[in-house]
Amino acid sequence: MKQRLNVFLLTDMEGIAGINDIGEMDRTAACFSLSCEKLCASINLAVNACFDAGADRVYYLDGHGGGGNVNAKKIDRRATKCSLEEWQELLKNGEIDCQIELGAHARAGTIGGFLDHTISSTSIYSIKINDMEMSEFSLHAILCAKYNVPIIAVIGDEVACKQAQEYIPEIYCGAVKVASCRNVATTDPDADRILVDTVKTALANRASVPCIQLQEPLCVEQSFYRTDMCESALANCSADVLRVNARTLQKEVQCISSYFDLKF
Repeated sequence: MKQRLNVFLLTDMEGIAGINDIGEMDRTAACFSLSCEKLCASINLAVNACFDAGADRVYYLDGHGGGGNVNAKKIDRRATKCSLEEWQELLKNGEIDCQIELGAHARAGTIGGFLDHTISSTSIYSIKINDMEMSEFSLHAILCAKYNVPIIAVIGDEVACKQAQEYIPEIYCGAVKVASCRNVATTDPDADRILVDTVKTALANRASVPCIQLQEPLCVEQSFYRTDMCESALANCSADVLRVNARTLQKEVQCISSYFDLKF
């Protein structure tokens, strides 16, 4: 009897093939619509690869900047679009068997990472959990691990892929571009093949990729770029949140219940 295979694609834009300059990420620029088309094209390649590899269901999240980048009418009809809240509900309800990160970028402060940042490039300097520096990928992996869902593959720039292996050495990686500096990259001419091969190989060997290992309770620390940013966040926090210095807040999470537990 065939084992069920439901795959979730969590997408971002910075690590998508063909997006090679910071100007292409500007929502007000004329070229941004083309960046969105490139994101849709990568999602469709990944969706088709998942079904070719035997997936029963494929879900995807338009994760960049709160969404609004993907026209669902341009995505393979076999895939189901989800919100952040729906992703979390699918995890909690046991409806996801594995996850793939598509369009990943490196964490804030990474040399050689294209458009490196963690959640916000304008306000967040760093996030640490149990003294370990976090990327967006690792934050996703921690929440997925809570529900025994492994992230089996990451597709993005070369440094983002290498960084993902710091958290999960066994993860499958597809580097579709290389940065020459933070704001400029060059896409591999074989990027589409790299994406498809990575997805198929990861799904075929998904049992070999473990969940990230991080034990509760979690000590979450978030540092902001400026003191006033820290003060604004603190004003909306519960009384048990500590301000450990001018720019950093700290909290203890006994039991993860939401993605928002992992940040401020």
